[in-house]
Amino acid sequence: MATFSGGLERARELLAVRFGHAAFRVHQLKVIGPLLAGRSVLAVLPTGAGKSLCYQLPALMAPGLTLVVSPLISLMQDQVAALRRRGIAAAFLNSLLAPDQRRTILEAALSGQLTLLYCAPERLGSLVHRLARAGREVSLLAVDEAHCIVEWGNEFRPAYRRLDRVRYLLGEPVTIALTGSATPASRADILQFLRIPRAEVVVTSFDRPNLVFRVERVRDDRARFGRIRQLIRGAGGPVIVYTPTRRLTELVTRALLRLGVPAAPYHAGLTAGTRRRVLRAFLADRAPVVVATSAFGMGIDKPDVHRVLHWGPSHTMEAYYQEAGRAGRDGRRAECVMLWRPSDFEWREGGGGAADLRRYVEGRRCRRGTLLAYFGERATACAGCDVCGLPSCRPST
Repeated sequence: MATFSGGLERARELLAVRFGHAAFRVHQLKVIGPLLAGRSVLAVLPTGAGKSLCYQLPALMAPGLTLVVSPLISLMQDQVAALRRRGIAAAFLNSLLAPDQRRTILEAALSGQLTLLYCAPERLGSLVHRLARAGREVSLLAVDEAHCIVEWGNEFRPAYRRLDRVRYLLGEPVTIALTGSATPASRADILQFLRIPRAEVVVTSFDRPNLVFRVERVRDDRARFGRIRQLIRGAGGPVIVYTPTRRLTELVTRALLRLGVPAAPYHAGLTAGTRRRVLRAFLADRAPVVVATSAFGMGIDKPDVHRVLHWGPSHTMEAYYQEAGRAGRDGRRAECVMLWRPSDFEWREGGGGAADLRRYVEGRRCRRGTLLAYFGERATACAGCDVCGLPSCRPST
């Protein structure tokens, strides 16, 4: 088991010198403390809680390499760039790199020149064997967006389901799994799949008081599109519109463009280069409206999105809360609006999460309270939803 050099006092020094922060947040201490003591942790922390620091700082105190499993190329690039600006030796391995670039980074990792190495889950197999042959210790394994293990593991990213074997081949290093949303059952599944049953579990409140939740029933898809257009025009800033399929993403984007709305599509069927261009344009405000499937947004930090719209219900409540949570990252009031019609549920009846979503959209109880209850948390007050009213009131019971 890895021995991290120094304790919390050393961690506080590094926090100030390398990251420029005067003090840890309470939940960060709850995560970092056990890690430095050599215990694995599952951290369920909301958007903007500073999850990345929870493994980036311990990486500076670890004797070996910190390996970060990350699902999105853009997320890797952003975090590695930020670490390098702080003088921390970090790199990433993904499909965008040329073969000679991958060789250079791999050699740096094997020779001990890197502190952190970010890697897509699909590239872990060969990497693990190379690290083992070179005798390079992995002191800390960080699994970012860990909800992918249980939510998307069998379909979108099956490599996440093989992380238990990866961890075993690495010698079962201290592990931190991080996610922004997970039900008690999902947390148990993550611990089981990673084989860290005795890990410390740190969960903070899921409540985002600055988010207003609204659900609107529409007559048909024509009315739905008209409402989307109204909400975009009244947003006064960047907007994300989530759609359930690639086909709808393209159709809605084209319809908005015909009306003069500067929209861009984003889904897994587009080339990696196209997705990068759309993301960069969105972050730079050149494409203020992105119409996207669930492939868009994970780990992307654009603080001034104050309206997230859903063409219809997401696949699961976890997915909805993750997607809606891209609004209001600057702490200002923001709206999360879901449009729906009964036929939206016909194709998914019997699937996991359908009943929970129906209760959310059809119910007349506090939207915020319903969401929080799904994650095992009790709401004490509602800061705004279409059931309770605005600006704030007590939730229904």
